[in-house]
Amino acid sequence: MNTTAKLGGLGAVIGLLLTEVPEQYALYVALFIIACGAVTALVPPPHAGSRWAVVWQLITTIGLNIGWAENHFKPGQSGVRVPVADKPAAKQAVASAGIPVLDKKGKPEAPAQ
Repeated sequence: MNTTAKLGGLGAVIGLLLTEVPEQYALYVALFIIACGAVTALVPPPHAGSRWAVVWQLITTIGLNIGWAENHFKPGQSGVRVPVADKPAAKQAVASAGIPVLDKKGKPEAPAQ
């Protein structure tokens, strides 16, 4: 399933859920969503084994951190920033050190042939 379809479906669900919120509370719901987004931008994620990891995932979802807005730092993972041109060499260096390279879902990538 491509990202556009996911975002379209998520947008439809969010729109549908927001119509169920009484009008006098809509501002507070919107502020809560914005606050969740701000928290995920300002607070580093917890460690993978932390009891806060599930709460963190919930807050990032409420804050609409999906697709291109998704946080690059996730519980239990690190991000090594390299120039795009050096990405294949960086992946190879990490893999040759015996460290698994993770895909977007946090699962080890298949080794490059």
